Amino acid sequence: MPSEVSWEEETRSARDGRRSRLAELDWALELLEELNLKGEPTVPTALRTRLERLGIRIRPQDSPTAVLEKVLLVQEVYLLHPVEVFGGGRQERPGGPVSTP
Repeated sequence: MPSEVSWEEETRSARDGRRSRLAELDWALELLEELNLKGEPTVPTALRTRLERLGIRIRPQDSPTAVLEKVLLVQEVYLLHPVEVFGGGRQERPGGPVSTP
């Protein structure tokens, strides 16, 4: 018998914050896709800094393609729902540092 997935209620401010971070991740994905299509070898410092503020660790040698994959992973966390992803009511903000390969 499959278990039912349920999420704790989000406050309006938490939901708005999550949506804001999702919008910023969408913006970053668009820029990274453009860089990737242009064949750029590196991610500009300003974009790297913004992503790091969202908790995405980026090494200077990471290509736009590698960073794009990291952003997609973090975006998935926000889409799934932070309480479910971080487990059992733990009130850890998902915008903190995220370890990505």
